[in-house]
Amino acid sequence: MAVKYKEIADCLEREIRGGKFDQTKKLPTEEELIKNFEVSRNTIRKAINQLVNLGLIYQVQGSGMFLREKSETDTINLGSLRGLTKDLTSKLIETKILDLHVLEADEAKAKQLRCEVGTKLYYIKRLRIVDNEPFSIEISYFKKDIVPYLNKDIASSSIYSYLIEDLKLNIGFADKVINCEKVDEASARLLQVNLLDPALIIENTVCLSNGTIFELSKSIFHFQKAKILNRINFK
Repeated sequence: MAVKYKEIADCLEREIRGGKFDQTKKLPTEEELIKNFEVSRNTIRKAINQLVNLGLIYQVQGSGMFLREKSETDTINLGSLRGLTKDLTSKLIETKILDLHVLEADEAKAKQLRCEVGTKLYYIKRLRIVDNEPFSIEISYFKKDIVPYLNKDIASSSIYSYLIEDLKLNIGFADKVINCEKVDEASARLLQVNLLDPALIIENTVCLSNGTIFELSKSIFHFQKAKILNRINFK
């Protein structure tokens, strides 16, 4: 079951993205949020911290919680795990499933996922298409004992919406590694670039809130189309 502060943060995020606070440019006060959600001050503050970390709001001591200006261009939010459907909200996003099957973890994957060799994994390879042009190739491994069911319909939409809203997974944190590589022939063909063109690579190791790794993923982005946003808060 999702932690309460995350449910509140998700609710406020939907309201922010839906334009509920566009006129005032600020959230209700902490006291109003405590009353509206009927939770403790500590729970509200954790929810607010999550919105701050997502780059959606900033706090001014004694004045309130204000909306941050939206980016002029759509970018990939490095601090988010919600995927393209959440980051590129103004774009038309399509997904082509290239492969989806169950396999057993070999020694390398078992070491990365901290599981036994032979553990059942879902393997998914997807081509993400933005505004009718190839944008990225996503390769993911999910532990089947944590994500017991995946099909093409789920993988063609937002996998993370399914994990959070349907499976109620309490996702905690992720390590991200960013680098550049030259694309191979197969990737070049999918992304419609030249062989050995550069590609932006983001590799994720994603954990539940208890620290259990449940996903490894690698995204290969078209070098001319991907822009990364990392909003930093100084405390």
